[in-house]
Amino acid sequence: MSNTSSDGATAAGSNPVMPESANSTASGHASGSNTDEAGGTKRKKTSDVWEYFKVIDGANKAECQYCKQRYKVAEGGTTSTLLRHVKKCSRIKRFKGNDSGMLPLDDSMLTSVKEGEGVDTGIVDYGKYDHAKSRELLAKALICHELPFMFTEYHRMNIFLKYCNPYYQTVSRNTIKKECLKVYENEKDNVKKVFQIVDRISITSDCWTSNQTIGYMCLTTHYIDKSWKLQKRIISFNELSPPHSGEAIADAIMESLGKWGIEDKIGTITLDNAGNNDRAAAIMKLNFNARNKLHFKGFFFHIRCCAHILNLVVQDGLSKIDKCLTKIREGVKYLKKSPGRLLKFGEHAKRVGIITSRSLCIDVKTRWNSTHRMLKSAIYYKNAFNGYADRDSSFSEWVPDDSEWDKAEKVCKLLEVFVQATKIYSGTSYPTSNLFLAEMLNVKKAICDAYFDEDDFTREMSFAMYTKFEKYWGEVNVLMAVAAILDPRLKTLSIKFCYKRLYPEVEVDSRVNDVLEKMRAIYEIYANEHATSTPSSSGASAASSSVASGNEDTDMWRFVQSTWNESQSTSDLENYLKEDVFQHRLHTPFDILKWWQVHAGRYPILSKLARDTLTIPISTVASESAFSAGGRVLDDYRSSLTKDTVEMLVCGGDWIRAGTKAELQTFQQAASVEESLEIQFPMSNLSIN
Repeated sequence: MSNTSSDGATAAGSNPVMPESANSTASGHASGSNTDEAGGTKRKKTSDVWEYFKVIDGANKAECQYCKQRYKVAEGGTTSTLLRHVKKCSRIKRFKGNDSGMLPLDDSMLTSVKEGEGVDTGIVDYGKYDHAKSRELLAKALICHELPFMFTEYHRMNIFLKYCNPYYQTVSRNTIKKECLKVYENEKDNVKKVFQIVDRISITSDCWTSNQTIGYMCLTTHYIDKSWKLQKRIISFNELSPPHSGEAIADAIMESLGKWGIEDKIGTITLDNAGNNDRAAAIMKLNFNARNKLHFKGFFFHIRCCAHILNLVVQDGLSKIDKCLTKIREGVKYLKKSPGRLLKFGEHAKRVGIITSRSLCIDVKTRWNSTHRMLKSAIYYKNAFNGYADRDSSFSEWVPDDSEWDKAEKVCKLLEVFVQATKIYSGTSYPTSNLFLAEMLNVKKAICDAYFDEDDFTREMSFAMYTKFEKYWGEVNVLMAVAAILDPRLKTLSIKFCYKRLYPEVEVDSRVNDVLEKMRAIYEIYANEHATSTPSSSGASAASSSVASGNEDTDMWRFVQSTWNESQSTSDLENYLKEDVFQHRLHTPFDILKWWQVHAGRYPILSKLARDTLTIPISTVASESAFSAGGRVLDDYRSSLTKDTVEMLVCGGDWIRAGTKAELQTFQQAASVEESLEIQFPMSNLSIN
C-alpha cells in the first residue's frame, strides 16, 4: 500500500501508484487470451505496449493509462503507433524514471555551478521527483528574486505547484528559511574555492543605513577568474556599529577579509570621498605594509570613487544656477500634482508647435544625473513654460526668466560629457580600467573649453569645477595611465595623446616618463615573483655546472650561456612597448581580457600585471547597488529580519545571480526609481492643424 498525503498525492520520495490494470493485458482478459463473440479464441496480446494501454469502446480504441491519449486499434493487430506514443509520452517516462522524459525546462534556471569557476555547467539533473531537490530550487528562487519566506505558504501558489506535480508537498516558511541557509552555505563554499585559485583581488566598500536605522557595511570583491572573465562577488553585508569611524571601518573590513582567507590577496580598495574612509584606508595600508603584502608598491592601494568625484565637480557647477533649478523643480511639481494642469500644459505645448512625446522629468536633488534630465526636459518645453504662465497665474512664479534659461542651457550642454563618463564609471557590470583615461580626458577638456569661453558665467562656473577636478585627478591619474598602456591597440600613444591635452606642453614628457618609470617598478616586482616561483633559471644553472664539470669545452658553454642570458635580458614590458600596436577595426567590439589570455604565453609576466590592473574598479557603485537589494529585502513588511538573515539574502542572491547565464529580475526591479521620475502627459482630444 502506498503512502499518500491527505489530498491523495503520493508522499515525497515514494514511487507513483501504477494506473489500474497497468500490468495486465486488455481490460477483461487478464488470463492472457481474448475471446470473440462467437466463442472463438484470438491470438494472445504479447506486446509490451499493453502495459500502458487499455482497450475501450468495444475493443476499437486503445487509451493510454497515463495521459489518456486514444488511438484506433489497427485491424491487423499492429502496435507501431502505440509504441511510438510510449517512447514520447512524458508521463510514462516520468513514471519509469527516464531522465529524457521530464518536462523540457530551461537549463539556465536549474544549472549548478562548476567547482572553482562560478559559471554555468548547463547540466540539469532530470529524474524521478525528489522533494529535497525541489526545496533547494525553491530556496534559490526565494533568495534570487527576493521573495518572502511566506511565499511557500501562499495557498494559490501551492495549488499551482500541486497541479504541475501532484507529488509536491507544501513547505513551511520555517523549513524554507533553513533550506535558504543551507543554500547560502553551499554557495559560500563555492566562492571560497574560487578565491583559492585567484592571485589578486580588488575590493570596494560603502556604508548604508536601513529602515531599521541600523548601519550596514557592504564589501564587494572584484577579480578575473581563470577563464579571464571579470567577476564581482559581495562577501559581506553586515551590521556596522556606530560610531562609523575610520578605525571601525578598517577593523570591520579586515575582519571580513580574514574570515574569507583573502587578506593577503588584496591589491586595491575603492572608497568614496569621506574623511572616515580616508582614515580607514590609511590604517589598512599600514597593516598590509607591515605584513609585506602591499601590492603595486602601494601606488594604487586607495582609489577614490570617480563617480563621487564627478558628482562633486558637477554639484559645484549646478550651484551657479541654484535659483533657476528651484524654479524648474517646483514648476514641474506644480504640474505633476494635477492631471488637469498637465493636460492643459500639453495642449498649450502642441499649440506652440512642441511634440509632446517627450516626458517632463522630476529630479532627486542628491542625484545630479536626474537633475540633468530634468533640465533637458524643461528646456525642451521652454516655450510651453513661458506660455502656460499667461494662462495660470499661480504657475508664473516658477518660470525662469530669459537669463536663467540661458544659464540653464549652458550648464546642461556642459554636463553632457559628464553623463557619458558616469555611465562608464557607474556600471555595476563595469568595464576594464583601460577605458577610464579617455573618459577623464573628455571631462577635463569640456571644463577647460568652458574656462576659456567668452561668456563670463561659463568661465565662473567652470573655474569652480576645474578646482575640484584638479584636487582629485592626480590620485587616479597613474592607475588610468598604466591601464591605458596595457591596451594593445594604444600602448604609450594613449598617454602621449591625452597628456598633451591635459597638461602644458613642457610637462608632457616628464609626466609620461614618470608613468613609465612607475610601471617598470611595478613590473619588476612581478618579474621577481615570477623568477622565485619558476624553477627554470635554477635548472639551467644546474645544467651548466654539470656540463662544466665534465671534459667539455667550458669556453663554448660559457658563450652559449651568455647568449641565453642576453636573449632573456629584454623584459616582457620592453618587448610589448617596442612592438607595433595591435591593428583592430574601429567600431567593432574588442575584448581586451581575451587578447591578454591569448598572448599570456608570449608575455607571461606582463599578462599577470595586466590581469591584476584591468580589474581595478574606480567607483563604489558595485557596493552601492547592493543597498538597493538591501532596501528591497528590508522593506516595511520585513523590517524585523535579523542582520544574519539580511546578509544571507543579499550575499546569497548576488552569488546565485552571478552563477547563471539568465537575466534574473527581482520582484521589484520593474518599478525602478528612474521610471518613476518620468511624468507622462494625459491623452488629449485636441487636434492642432
